[in-house]
Amino acid sequence: MAHELEQLVLQTLDLLEVRLSRIEFTLDGGISDDGSTPTQPLSVPERIQKLEESLQKFSRKTALISEVQRLQSQHPDLFRPASEAESRPDPKPSEQLAMVLTEAPAFPTTASQLTSLNDLPVPPTESFAALAALHPRIQEAEVRQTRQAMEISALRKRTGALVIRWNEIYILGQGKCWAEWDGRLRTAERAVRREEIRKSQENEA
Repeated sequence: MAHELEQLVLQTLDLLEVRLSRIEFTLDGGISDDGSTPTQPLSVPERIQKLEESLQKFSRKTALISEVQRLQSQHPDLFRPASEAESRPDPKPSEQLAMVLTEAPAFPTTASQLTSLNDLPVPPTESFAALAALHPRIQEAEVRQTRQAMEISALRKRTGALVIRWNEIYILGQGKCWAEWDGRLRTAERAVRREEIRKSQENEA
């Protein structure tokens, strides 16, 4: 009995190792092999420890295994098979008949709707063909619209520069000229007044 139990454990470990190798090959594209061959067969605890280390190493390397472990830790019920008590029994023939009779009025309606689909006319293909033929022209219009938008943007920039230049020349420039002429006129007026005062003083003398 003990020999049979040991053989069962060894077969289970062999199956686990084969499944782990298949999973590694499927998800990683290769089988991890350290190239070391044990001189003597490992014991059952050593093989179990080796399996756990391989699984942990593979889970750190593969995001999918890590995600499955996270889901298992957060939702353990998802990986737990339903017990026979929790499984829903099959309905009785009377219950099945009642469900069929309940849904029976919907069958003719569904059948008529499916039949009406066959009576629907197929849209004419001329309009689709004309639309497909217009596709190159539509693309050309889009390219032309993009080019016109770029030209309009360039014209806006040039217009803004011209407006700034016009303000600098005709508004600010004229203002500077008027200020300069006003200063010259005031200077000339003061010189004329001084000359008039000087002449009036000479005449009185």
